[in-house]
Amino acid sequence: MTTDDAALVAVDILLASAAVALIGLAAWLVIKSRHAPTGRLFGRTVHHPRLWAAGAACMGFYVLLWLGNLTEVTPSAWHTASRWIGAALFLAALALMASRSVLEHRARRRHGREQHTRP
Repeated sequence: MTTDDAALVAVDILLASAAVALIGLAAWLVIKSRHAPTGRLFGRTVHHPRLWAAGAACMGFYVLLWLGNLTEVTPSAWHTASRWIGAALFLAALALMASRSVLEHRARRRHGREQHTRP
């Protein structure tokens, strides 16, 4: 094993760890904000936490699937199907995060107006 191979393995491990951490963080946020319309993430209020969690989980699973294809862990018969699944996960993550971002912006803007109109 050369140094380049070792570096690639290290990067793969780091990416896989980050993806699993992202999925775990999404699950934690869903559990913590079960009955509340907002949640807290890294000390900040997150409106629509389930939407963020769904987008984060899709992105985490996409990264794990991509790493499986990249490192040739996935069987060769699954390559076409895994590419389609990966594309669907990636597009779902983008759509969920974009819609959450718009809703978050509206919620913060509305909350800011309510604070300024009160005496």
